[in-house]
Amino acid sequence: MSGMIGEGQRSRSASSASTFSSSLPPDENLNGRLSDFTSRHCSVLQTPPARKAKRIRFYRNGDRFYKGVMMAVTPERYRSFDSLVADLTRALVENVNIPSGVRTLFTMDGQKVGGLDELEDGKCYVCSGLGETFKRVDYSANRVQSGKLKHRKSLPSMHQPSETTRSPTSRTSISDVIRPRLITLIRNGTRPRRVVRLLLNKRNAPSLDHAFSSITEAVKLDSGAVRKVFTLSGAQVTQLEDFFGSTDVFFAYGNERYSREDFDLDVEEYKAMQSYRKGFRNIPWMPNTSSKPGQRSMGSQERVDMRIPANMPKMPVKTKTTQYSGSQDSHENTSAIPPAIRLKYQVGKVIGDGNFAVVRQCIDRSTGTEYALKVIDKSKCHGKEHMIESEVSILRRVHHPNIIQLVAEYDTHSELYLVMELIKGGDLFDAIASATKFSEKEASMMTRNLASALFYLHSLNVVHRDIKPENLLVQIDRHGTKLLKLGDFGLAQVVTEPLYTVCGTPTYVAPEILAETGYGLKIDVWAAGVILYILLCGFPPFVSTNSDQEELFDHILTGHYEFSSPYWDKVSLSAKDLIAHMLQVQPELRFSAEDVLDHLWLAAGGVEQLKVYRTTNLHISPQDTFAHSSDFAINMDVRRSGTKPKSWNI
Repeated sequence: MSGMIGEGQRSRSASSASTFSSSLPPDENLNGRLSDFTSRHCSVLQTPPARKAKRIRFYRNGDRFYKGVMMAVTPERYRSFDSLVADLTRALVENVNIPSGVRTLFTMDGQKVGGLDELEDGKCYVCSGLGETFKRVDYSANRVQSGKLKHRKSLPSMHQPSETTRSPTSRTSISDVIRPRLITLIRNGTRPRRVVRLLLNKRNAPSLDHAFSSITEAVKLDSGAVRKVFTLSGAQVTQLEDFFGSTDVFFAYGNERYSREDFDLDVEEYKAMQSYRKGFRNIPWMPNTSSKPGQRSMGSQERVDMRIPANMPKMPVKTKTTQYSGSQDSHENTSAIPPAIRLKYQVGKVIGDGNFAVVRQCIDRSTGTEYALKVIDKSKCHGKEHMIESEVSILRRVHHPNIIQLVAEYDTHSELYLVMELIKGGDLFDAIASATKFSEKEASMMTRNLASALFYLHSLNVVHRDIKPENLLVQIDRHGTKLLKLGDFGLAQVVTEPLYTVCGTPTYVAPEILAETGYGLKIDVWAAGVILYILLCGFPPFVSTNSDQEELFDHILTGHYEFSSPYWDKVSLSAKDLIAHMLQVQPELRFSAEDVLDHLWLAAGGVEQLKVYRTTNLHISPQDTFAHSSDFAINMDVRRSGTKPKSWNI
């Protein structure tokens, strides 16, 4: 009975609803049907939602102290694996040491990642540099949980203060303390104990934990990780600032016991320590530098004596000439230039010539801006077409205020036309010949320009390989200050592995090129160090009295040079210190371009540039390489022969 009643009620309700619906006005009834249709079919009409971003944490291979960086990976943001790798390099470079940039990604169990589609949301991966094998460490030990770091029992108590728990004020003061510095480490063990050198900077020592980790890798204690470090006087290092204070000699220990006698050096250890310091042998004992280091500042207004002593060493002969010395009419042969170029630019006189090309002055008709028009004759480039294309390829990619800019290019069957930035101040070689030497203020400005350009190139893993005054063009700003722009990328190459080709210019060539042991980015820093030396005294650090190339190369290989009197008597200790770090024979102890910018002699004006150039979004694929000869210089490119090149002219 109750079931029948229920059915009757439902029947009446349905009937009432039908009657109510039919009694509605026609428009309201239609709107109801459209609303019902829309609700049933809206899923078909809607645009498919964008794919969800994969939130992934990336660690640095072998660095158990770095907490990693979290990144959102989407197909829209990263269209290729190379673009992700480039972005990771930029994200990691401020916190960890990865000289060659990120090259490989590993899963947490050591499997190599081959593409973007293999990355999984919420997972962690390890970033590796060139040629590195996967290192199994506890990467998650330093992850932040509930605003605090996990307690690491394996580390001594003096390590416990972490930068993540410090106040912003404290963190800033620590950053100000860290300057690139070479320290001497004496490894605990049987006497004579091993003495090693280590370059500390903000990449491998941003915290005390990182510094201890870097020392562990350098000294390789039999007992494992370094747990305690002492100064030469026996004081224990308890804070990061201790590594950047007055002492630069330290003893490295694990958990083993120590005694006061351990801090006394025997004869062999002392000799080893002195041999490591010979590159700095002249700095503390220069005749006229008995005053305090800060007494004469870089920007001192003291007048610099520009007189040339009779017995002063000479500069090497200029290796190339960019000024045109012909007598032809300034507008001769401009009719051969394609109409598209003549329509946009007013082409003027020849201002330079070389092996494959001539350079003309031109003016943009719409803006009045002057440019240099480089005309490359393809008929003179048979067999070298790929070299020209490589130079153009790298110029297309680089954009930096201290690098000559490519503005436009026009390709025809017989010529290649490049519209480039015009610099009217000549090159640095001519400026040196005219001024002999420069004040520290001028030299620091030009060195900062060059180091900024090199830091930018090296962040892209591009090595220039022919840094010399002839390839640095001088621009005079409205205040009369000399600014440098780097040109001639004829020998530039992307570094993906050690290089062995012997090339460059003898006076500026780095020792590892001559030794043929393999070289990388830091050969450019060596050449920049040679140039800085020249700027401050007027002649190069490595010379041969009899123009003997073998003697010159021997001096370079041993790093033998002097801050000789009277030429260096009035140069500050800080400037000499920077040169000594740039002219370190061992590449691993030599400053990087970023270290040069961080040095106290330059840092005052280089900080903002460093911030700007770190944020570059340009990327050169590791597959692209650039190795070719210049249009305006004959650069020797001698393949490995097992002997030093004989054909260089000094």
